[in-house]
Amino acid sequence: MRRDGFTDPPKLAERLLRWWLPRGVVGDSIVGDAREELLEYRERGGLLPPGLWYWLHALRIGAHYVWRSPATDGDPALDAARSPAERVQALIHDIRITAQKGREVEMGTVFKDLRFGARALLKKPGSATISVLVLALGIGLSTFMFSIVYGVFFRGLDTPDAHELRIVNRTDASQPPEFTFGVPLHDYHDFLERQSGFAGLAAYQGGTVNVTGAEGPERFTGAFVTANLFEVMRVQPIVGRGFTADEGRPGAPATLVLSYDTWQDRYDGDPGVMGTVVKVNGEQGTIIGVMPAGFKYPSNQQLWVAMRDDPYAVERGQGRSLNVLGRLRDGVTDDQATLELSSIAALLEQEYPDTNEGMGVELRTVTEAFTGQQLVALFGSMMGAVILVLLVACANVANLLLARAAMRSKEAAVRAAIGGGRFRVMLPFFAEALVLAVAGALVGMIIAYVGVGMFDSVTDSSVTGKPYWMTFTLDLPIFGFVVGLTLLTALAAGAAPALQVARADVNGILKDESRGSSSFAMGRLSKILVIGEVALSCALLVGAGLMTKSIVKLSQRDYAFDPTTVFTSRVGLFETDYPDAEAREAFYEELVRELEALPGVKAAGLTNSLPTNFSPQTRIGLEGEVYNEDTDRPQVHSAMVTPRFFEMFGIGLEGRDFNLADDRDAPRVAIVNRSFVERFFEGDDPVGRRFQVGTADTIPWTTVVGVVADLDMSGFQAAGQPGSDPAGYYVPLAQSDSRFMSIAVTPVAGPPMGLTADVRRAIQNVDPDLPMYFVRSMEEVVSLNSWFFSIFGTIFIVFGVAALLMASVGLYGVLAFSVSRRVNEMGIRMALGAGAKQVQRLVLKQGAWQIGIGLTLGLALAWAVSAMVQIIMFEVEPRDPMVFGGVVLMIVLVGLFASWAPARRATKVDPMVALRYE
Repeated sequence: MRRDGFTDPPKLAERLLRWWLPRGVVGDSIVGDAREELLEYRERGGLLPPGLWYWLHALRIGAHYVWRSPATDGDPALDAARSPAERVQALIHDIRITAQKGREVEMGTVFKDLRFGARALLKKPGSATISVLVLALGIGLSTFMFSIVYGVFFRGLDTPDAHELRIVNRTDASQPPEFTFGVPLHDYHDFLERQSGFAGLAAYQGGTVNVTGAEGPERFTGAFVTANLFEVMRVQPIVGRGFTADEGRPGAPATLVLSYDTWQDRYDGDPGVMGTVVKVNGEQGTIIGVMPAGFKYPSNQQLWVAMRDDPYAVERGQGRSLNVLGRLRDGVTDDQATLELSSIAALLEQEYPDTNEGMGVELRTVTEAFTGQQLVALFGSMMGAVILVLLVACANVANLLLARAAMRSKEAAVRAAIGGGRFRVMLPFFAEALVLAVAGALVGMIIAYVGVGMFDSVTDSSVTGKPYWMTFTLDLPIFGFVVGLTLLTALAAGAAPALQVARADVNGILKDESRGSSSFAMGRLSKILVIGEVALSCALLVGAGLMTKSIVKLSQRDYAFDPTTVFTSRVGLFETDYPDAEAREAFYEELVRELEALPGVKAAGLTNSLPTNFSPQTRIGLEGEVYNEDTDRPQVHSAMVTPRFFEMFGIGLEGRDFNLADDRDAPRVAIVNRSFVERFFEGDDPVGRRFQVGTADTIPWTTVVGVVADLDMSGFQAAGQPGSDPAGYYVPLAQSDSRFMSIAVTPVAGPPMGLTADVRRAIQNVDPDLPMYFVRSMEEVVSLNSWFFSIFGTIFIVFGVAALLMASVGLYGVLAFSVSRRVNEMGIRMALGAGAKQVQRLVLKQGAWQIGIGLTLGLALAWAVSAMVQIIMFEVEPRDPMVFGGVVLMIVLVGLFASWAPARRATKVDPMVALRYE
């Protein structure tokens, strides 16, 4: 036979054919016949290239062997007299015929195999129950995580044709591309007049709305909207009417539309409330409508006020920065709409270079606008983690089925020997996997239902601020996911034992006299699956360990103040009643006097940003430093406080506190925190040092007069996130201005929330129309600011623990099965004088090397996982050596115990009994 590269069959084709055919004489004979036929074909000088002919030949044999045994179907070789076209036609015809026959024959037996598989599993309820619970964890946690991901990214707005809605953002060429901004008032009107790609273009701005009527003053989360917003969204009030174009013109009387919940809670669902005149942020307004139940766009709005801003009343670049919502016209794509608005933006840049330089436009869906890259990264890493859990579950069940396949290999060999096709031999093992997967899915749905319900309650919008349309529930799309996941799980878990059985040496198995088959080579694949389980579990446990350390750090965090002794709330002032900074300053001074005069109050203060809240950031310029660009100036946090604010929190000062002399006519002063000193002054005394707030050189200097401990001005930010540096400073409220301020009050004794009624009365003594809101203890404020780490950290911990349990069960099961297969060997060893410890060491050695390889791979995977979950870690290094070391130790101990337990049980068997064991 020539070896010129043409006579020998293509290596890949022959390898695939050999892999598909059964091992032993039958498979070798068919492969040999195929080689001889290729030689004959070459000598005849066929029209097709020999390599292509062999591929067609191999496919034909494979098509026959899927459903029929070569022993009963005859020689599947192609007729040498056929032309090349006829051979291809014959191949396609045979594949179609075999598939049709397979459907006719096999569909009648699928249900029999399912019933048989269920009965077989019930005979071994222990292992079947464990497998069901393992799959339930994998499928349940996967369903739980997918429900959350679906609710955040895919459910979207429940409004007509919501897929046509787009948020229009402004970009700035001088800023990173991920930073987007609202559209200035003037630019919105220019877009509105010049664009043609949108059927409608509306705008809104979220804000606080104070409503005062016969029911008293109350603060609502509202939105100021253009008159066409509801029209663009295609949602109209169910009672009353929406805004008209005239009501959106400058100078028009205020009008407001209520949410359904506000209508029910404040007005008892009375339709007669339409036309009622109330005071809205200090001016007279009329209630004109009620929106449908559940509609709270953009986030969790309780009412909407018609926006009546006049772009001609303010200079360009001033006025509101708006969120713009548009509905694409039919046939207009995102690219076309973006191109049009970008062209308008370029024209505006030419017309108004001072205010519009570098301005660009970006379109996003509503979901994209409310999520962002951080949430995509977070949920992507969480979904990846739960897929690892599911893989561990599939590997675990695959190992169980491999063990069962070894015990049933003779049954499979008999099926093949009497003419059963490969698929027919494999089907019972897929059926068993499907039975287990369906049972696991049913239990997993219970796990997912409980988990989703708990997650929905702990992420209530009052805690997290999530938009109203982000709901988490098990509805039809989730059930579709479960069905698909169940089938994939059954396929993944059943593939290993089914393929192993189908490729087994039929003659060798039939000659084996044991009940199972010592000829069935399941050991290598089973060990690989265990190694994979250990590796995946290691990665998940490292993530869980990092999350655990984060949560512990949060719970044991040592604050510079006692959060259990401070009452907090918030007030908001509006231009109608407080038109300038002097009026607002007078209100705040009188409010502090009223609060400090309350009986039972130890101290009171005001701030625009409470401790542990994320404080605003600004750029500063340090005296003596040179900055070539504005972006070279460092960014730090800032906050406004009243005198004695730090004393009220029980925090000591280095230097002096603010006093009444630090008013707007006095030189500017600041108190910096300890991180500010360490960052800019390297521990030197900062008192007397100066810096400028902002980027203009003409801004007056601010002098440092004191140093205070860190009060978490960056909030609870993961390390490395924007704004996570805690350096910051405080300025006197009298030298600044803010329309919204937080109140902090410390009682002489007793719980802080006991001051609620007294503080509300003090506010109404100053302004009877001003409501108080966000009434919380400082302890609640801290908890609300740290919920993100606690909730998602806990989820990851659950993933890690589940993976560890599964890997432990898998390792134990494989070794227990291996030991049960070697009872004879162990009996001989012990009969010849081997001690129990020697036999145990033999088994431990087998488990140890699997653990060792799995840990090596797992640590490499954990290195990547730790970087992925960094976004939900708090003050923990992603490569924390204590966590990595602890996980290694835990897996080694658990793995060795799982290895030792079956070995110890085997050595308890009497050697004489073991020698008679079959």
